Amino acid sequence: MAEAASHRLTAGEGRRFALTLAAAFALIGLITGWRGRETFSRATLLISSILLIAAITVPRRLGPVERAWTRFGEALSRITSPIFLGVVYFAVFASVGALRKMLGRNSIAHRAVENSYWKTREPIDADSRRLRMERQF
Repeated sequence: MAEAASHRLTAGEGRRFALTLAAAFALIGLITGWRGRETFSRATLLISSILLIAAITVPRRLGPVERAWTRFGEALSRITSPIFLGVVYFAVFASVGALRKMLGRNSIAHRAVENSYWKTREPIDADSRRLRMERQF
């Protein structure tokens, strides 16, 4: 994190950052304008225009904006990641576990009446045992 804070933006990096954000805000502005939300559309198109002008005129000075945007993304991920992973856990793993339990499936194949997880095997002669040990992989 300290390394990213001391990093200065080159003109190309600043321009690419600002143009990417300008395009994203313009797309959001156009979609919201099309859906009838004029105020929000104008605000996002204004932000897009400011970023576009900054990308053309002062791309090296966009370092603080990029760092703030990165911090915002990191803070947002601290909130959304646990929520998303919790939803995935309960939607996928817990439901599969509940379904297996309802169907009576037991992955470890151990009955409560048994004392061990070991399975009994048929005894084999020495020649068969020697052949099974050859070329195992």
